[in-house]
Amino acid sequence: MENSFVIKNGYLYQNRKLLPSEIRITGEKIQTVETHISTTKEEFILDISEKKIYPGFINSHDHLLASFLPKIGGNTKHQSWLSYDNLYKSSGVFAERQQVDPEILYYLGAYKNLFSGVTSVFDHIPHTVQNPFRGILPVKLIADYTLAHSVGTYSLGWGEGPALEYRMAEHANLPFVTHLGEGLDEDSKQSLRLLEKMSALGEHSVLVHCLPFGPKEVQKIAEKNASVVWCPTSNLHIFGKTTNIKLFLDMGVNVCLGTDFSPSGANNLLEELKTAKAVYFESYGETLSEDTLLRMITENPKKAFRLGNPSSILQGQIADLIVVNDTSSKNEIQISNLEPKDIDLIVVDGYPIYGSVAYQNLFSHYQIQTESIFWGKEEKLVAGSPKRLLNQVSSSLGYKKELAFLPNFSK
Repeated sequence: MENSFVIKNGYLYQNRKLLPSEIRITGEKIQTVETHISTTKEEFILDISEKKIYPGFINSHDHLLASFLPKIGGNTKHQSWLSYDNLYKSSGVFAERQQVDPEILYYLGAYKNLFSGVTSVFDHIPHTVQNPFRGILPVKLIADYTLAHSVGTYSLGWGEGPALEYRMAEHANLPFVTHLGEGLDEDSKQSLRLLEKMSALGEHSVLVHCLPFGPKEVQKIAEKNASVVWCPTSNLHIFGKTTNIKLFLDMGVNVCLGTDFSPSGANNLLEELKTAKAVYFESYGETLSEDTLLRMITENPKKAFRLGNPSSILQGQIADLIVVNDTSSKNEIQISNLEPKDIDLIVVDGYPIYGSVAYQNLFSHYQIQTESIFWGKEEKLVAGSPKRLLNQVSSSLGYKKELAFLPNFSK
């Protein structure tokens, strides 16, 4: 018999509103979504006391193999990704990272994402690197895609070339993902023209960064129904500027949000949301709405990565969702102020993976072993053992290592 539980007394994000709702989860799927669900004595009931339920967040751009700190650079700004990459790979931090087993780095990156409410992440790397880690991490790796590293003179040789990779994406109805315009130099400025010349610009294209593009290029991207991933923290750290994102939004481009990799990016997706909102206000004197931000980490990436119905939380969907406990009114969408301590519960594929200590019985119901972690004085439970991972990193390096994207393991 499949495990099942009912979430009662919640406010569910549906049709871009928070509405009183209850959810029955059976196996890996959402079986029922109703205003009120009648339950039996045998069912496990989780009363969340009018907390909010959102779809699991999606980080649209990361490189989990680089889940290591501290950050590199930031003072000197670069014209291309290559000059920053050369700086990073000549650093002591990269030399340290190379001493850590790739599986540990993938787990660290997965927990980094999980602690900010992420249930799925796009790890931009060739399949041969990522394949061993699919299905074993606490978050899901978006597994079905074609790719290039980038388009231009110094692109890495990922995939079979943009032209063929895009045709494969069309044939199999997959996203074709590539860095594009990751810099301010002439090579970056000409990258969209080159991508179009390769017949690799279209509705399957997911274009990461797009820093130097103006109205003409953005209009072309909009006409082709391509998606764009915005990584403002990393852009500002490396280049001192970021994408003209208002231009993309005003022209109706499907915009997603990503953290990029740890050496230059945000510590987690919640931090990236704060940066995105602050940068938008500083750049345009306008407030980027909470609903727009929420869609950048839920509906928009589902559309970009072709993950099924982009609507909120529906009967029959895979149960990837989060419960949040914030201080705003129960009908108010408010995600840019969230901190990891505000994430009350995370469900991935129908299983509780992270949550408040008040839900210990839910983890026990699923026979999931947990470890206590702390955000300040706020204790949470998480499946697996990030503490053991950090100890393994320290053992590999020969000294105690701290990573800012991890919580404390004692009060």
